[in-house]
Order: sequence, then C-alpha cells, then structure tokens
Amino acid sequence: MSAYLGPVRTAIITFPFLALVLALPFLVVVYRRYGAFSWWRAVVIYSFVFYLLSAYFLIILPLPSRAAVAQFTGPKYNLEPFMALRYFVHTTVFVPTNPHTWLAALKQSAFIQPFFNVVLTIPFGFYLRYYFKRSVPQIILMSFGLSLFFELTQLSGLYGYYPRPNRLFDVDDLILNTTGGFLGGVFAPILMRALPSRDIIDAKSQARGARVTLARRFAAFIIDFFLFSGIIGVLIQILLHLLGLDQLPGFLGNYVLPLFFVFVLWPAFNQGQTLGKSLVRIKIVRTNGQPIGFWRLFLRESLLYGLALPSFMGLNYFFGEYFGAFHQTEINLAALGFFGLLSLLFLINFAWEIISRHHRFFYDAWTDTTQISTFQSQPKDPVARQDSGNDDDIQKS
Repeated sequence: MSAYLGPVRTAIITFPFLALVLALPFLVVVYRRYGAFSWWRAVVIYSFVFYLLSAYFLIILPLPSRAAVAQFTGPKYNLEPFMALRYFVHTTVFVPTNPHTWLAALKQSAFIQPFFNVVLTIPFGFYLRYYFKRSVPQIILMSFGLSLFFELTQLSGLYGYYPRPNRLFDVDDLILNTTGGFLGGVFAPILMRALPSRDIIDAKSQARGARVTLARRFAAFIIDFFLFSGIIGVLIQILLHLLGLDQLPGFLGNYVLPLFFVFVLWPAFNQGQTLGKSLVRIKIVRTNGQPIGFWRLFLRESLLYGLALPSFMGLNYFFGEYFGAFHQTEINLAALGFFGLLSLLFLINFAWEIISRHHRFFYDAWTDTTQISTFQSQPKDPVARQDSGNDDDIQKS
C-alpha cells in the first residue's frame, strides 16, 4: 500500500509549485474563452491536474538507480493478454464458499495490482465525461492512449534515462487501465447529478464576462505594470545604452518611457487596450462608447501615473526623510503635508468607488472615460444568434 501512497504524497508536495507556474496561463485561457474566472472551474481543473500528477508519479516512482536498473535481467514486456487473470486464478486463496478467505484474497498482490490498475483511470473517465463532455467511445480511446503513454514511459526506461526498461510493459495494464476509464465514464452521470453541469459553469462565466469587475481590472494592471512594463523598461535601457544616452535621468528610462509605451502608446494603436486588458478582454472607451483617442488617453494615464502614483511615492519618500532620516526641515515638512493631502484625497476616491461598487475612479470621471468588456457569448440557438447580431458587439460594465 505504501507503494501507492508514496506517489500521492509526492504529488501533494509538488503540485502547489506546478500550480503557481500554471496559474497565469490558466487565468488567461479562462478569461479569453469564457470572459470570467470561475472558482468551481478552477477546482475541477486543478483537481484534474493533481490527479494526472498522482497517476504519473504512480507509474514512475520509486526511481531506482541507473546502476541497479542495468543489472535487471527480467523480461522487458509482456504481450500475452490476461496473464494477470490466470495468475490470480492460480495463486489466490479465494474460495467463494468460504467467507474467511475473502479478506485474505483482497490482500494478495495478485488482486491488488490489477485492482489498482483499474482504479487508476476511473477518475480520468469521470473527468472526460463530466467536464470535457466526451462520449463513452471517445473515453475508451483516450483512456487507452493514456495507458499507452504510461506503458511506453516504462518501456523507454523513463525516456532513455535508464539503460533498459525499469518496469514491465504489460498488455494487461493497457486492458485494465482502459477498463477503468470506461467504468469512470459510464458511471459518471450518477455523480454528475450532485455537481453543477459544464453548461451551467459556462453560462455563469459568460454572464460574468459581460461585467468589468475590479478583480479583472486589477489582473490587467498586474500584467501591464509589473510584467509588460518591466520587460519594456529593460529593452529601453538597452536601447538608450546603444544610442549613447546613458546620461539621461534614471527615472526617465525606468519609469516614464516604459509606462508611456505600455499605457499610452500601445493602447492608442490597439483600440484602447493594453496588453493586460487584451488578455482579460476589456478596453478603455469614452462614456458614449466612442474610441478614446490619443490625447484623452494621455490625459487619463497622466492623472493616474503622473499624479496619483507619484503622490504616494512622494509621501513615502518624505515620510522617510522626515521621520526616518530625521531631516526635519520646513521644506520636508511642507512636502510631506502636500503629498500626504493628495494621497488622502486619492485614497478617499478609491475607497468610495470600491465601497459603492461604481469603480469609476477620478481619472475616468475627469476624462469622461470608462472600461467595457469586449467579451460576448455566442448563443447556441441559431435563431438567438441571429437576433443577437443586432446587438452591440460589446457590453458596458
């Protein structure tokens, strides 16, 4: 039993790190396809990835040394079907008329190994039927493909790492794994009655996709400000160095030019969308739905990144100067008061708009702009699709 629990424990330790790597692409795919993020969809996808990790670790772990594998002399493969059944019949202590032998038979390796080969792919069949909406014949083929991948992994000696196969390629495993996937797909509808259907998950995601939530805007900001502008900043520094302009003020190449490119220049030529906004499918427009235009966009971003953000940076700097470095001069005190007042006003605006759920901050109000969703669900009914063609391509938040 420990041979089966060990890979699961390894997956529990490994999975959170892989989840961090997969998180951003997953969010992007969900936003691009469904227009919103669903927690239940995340649970299903992450549990499916966790299951695949556990199954994969189960067929490769524990890993012996290469020297130990080189000493193996047993067969590399078994192509004769139903050997496991014959081995069970010849070695089992099971006697149908004697209940005392039943429990002992369940503890024998002749039963445990085939049983776990069936159980291994039952979840795979369930996920294919429930979330991926595959038919039973498709589930049989895909379960066979998964099992074949596992067996070829073993036959290849972990893709050539070992000098010979470290485990037996067994045709019985193909049969048992395929049977497990088939059973998972056949009995999935019983459990599916207690779970939200894929159609309901999609419908809720599409309904939320028409709304520009604060989380959606924040995700776009994280992508643009910390990822995209960081990359652009590095490229600008390289360009300035090649042009011999290293003497320019550091904040110009590190702050002003990257933010101007990411938040003004790029969306000005991309229909009001930064890279982050494109990924989460929102864009900036005027309140009447018209394109924002370069100068209005420049004013909007200047209010945020040229006024509000520098106010918080200035408050932080002069607070440190006055109370940290003890440079308690009248100029520092006046600057601290000035930036403190500006920061307080901006914080009040941000807090009020978040609490009231309007989410139309001062830079949008002063420039007569708003953010709208570019996502529009496609109805399955052809008549509904034809009627929806007369609607706007985008919906306002």
